[in-house]
Amino acid sequence: MTVAAKAAGKTLAQKILARASGRETVEIGEVVVASPDVFELIDLVMPQYFRTLAQHGITRLRFPERCVVFADHEVPSHTVRMAALKKHLRQQMRDYGITTFYAEGRHGISHQAIVEKGHIVPGMLVLSADTHATTLGCVGALSPPINYETIQALATGDIWLKVPQTIRVMLTGRLRPHVMSRDLAQHVITSLGTRLCDYRVIEYAGPAMADLDMDARMTLCNVAVEAGAKAGLVEPDALTDAYLRPRTQIPYELLRSDEDAEFYHRVTIDLSTIEPIVAAPPRPDNLVAISTLAGQRINQVYIGSCAGGRLEDLRAAAEVVRNRQVHEDVIMLVVPTTQETYAAAAREGLLEVFADAGAVVTSPSCGPCYGNLAPLADGDVCIGTGTTNIPGRMGSAQASIYLSNAAVAAASAIAGRICSPDSLAEVQA
Repeated sequence: MTVAAKAAGKTLAQKILARASGRETVEIGEVVVASPDVFELIDLVMPQYFRTLAQHGITRLRFPERCVVFADHEVPSHTVRMAALKKHLRQQMRDYGITTFYAEGRHGISHQAIVEKGHIVPGMLVLSADTHATTLGCVGALSPPINYETIQALATGDIWLKVPQTIRVMLTGRLRPHVMSRDLAQHVITSLGTRLCDYRVIEYAGPAMADLDMDARMTLCNVAVEAGAKAGLVEPDALTDAYLRPRTQIPYELLRSDEDAEFYHRVTIDLSTIEPIVAAPPRPDNLVAISTLAGQRINQVYIGSCAGGRLEDLRAAAEVVRNRQVHEDVIMLVVPTTQETYAAAAREGLLEVFADAGAVVTSPSCGPCYGNLAPLADGDVCIGTGTTNIPGRMGSAQASIYLSNAAVAAASAIAGRICSPDSLAEVQA
């Protein structure tokens, strides 16, 4: 390795993995053994983890104090079996030394709630077995989803990771009315493609970030996984600091990529050029213009999930349905992402707007996106803000799922077919 290469700047992902592996620097493509700062966990899978650990004679975790567990997929419990598992879970966590658990009433979808609760700060390495843990990049934390390795990491406190390359996305301009962060995120999928993003980090920066709040940043990082990215990251800034200061006691530094860091690819996107985009079945990267879906009848609308149930989404949907009625052939479900979001929406009167329009508002959870609430039947057609539209995701594999921003989904609920908010008056006429 040349002297020049050693002196080259480092990406944010490199800096995070170097610190987590106890080293000054790491190189792209290198395999490192890192110790996560936080394990983001959910009640749904913890019983299986504990069972597997016990089968291998493991009775203690290396760092139980780093484990943060949330009730999120099934809240409240829908079956006697799940209620029994959750009841036993509390004792299991005590046995393994886990004390940080957000049960029903203090809960939320883990990817958002764990940031709201102040457990995640810039520069952290966070591990989770859920694919959309990439959301945590919103504050400059690296959170690559893992799977079977979770149990190993819980037991040993370490995990090996390959240092990923980074794609730098510079954002300029401002989003137009009824265009949301979800459209921008899906535009990035279209622009970059899954082949370019595979096992790479998508890092967002640029002057437009000043106008994108934490809700928008969460969405950008959440959807990164649908492009095949290993993680999403937002360059921490003054907005990050203002959001975290009242929420956390953990010291942090606003780490950023060096200007001379080695980026695999660079792209600049002008937000003013973005249009509302819909992902048609059967994949979230099958993106089409709304105009191509004109006349497509629907019978369910879903505002929720870790990709689209934040306050920005509820506000956008409420603005569209205010003083209107959900179409008689449509069921509209609104599921706030967390208790904090639910309370904020209540204070702003958004829940009343939804109720008056004929929508159903339920407890924060993964809900329909997980397929365990209001499942779709054969032939059903749903448009919503869920994470993915693969067949069977929300019930029957014979149902069709379209993904859009919250404003488009809400307009479609009023019209009874897919349409944009701008064309809603014309459709109703």
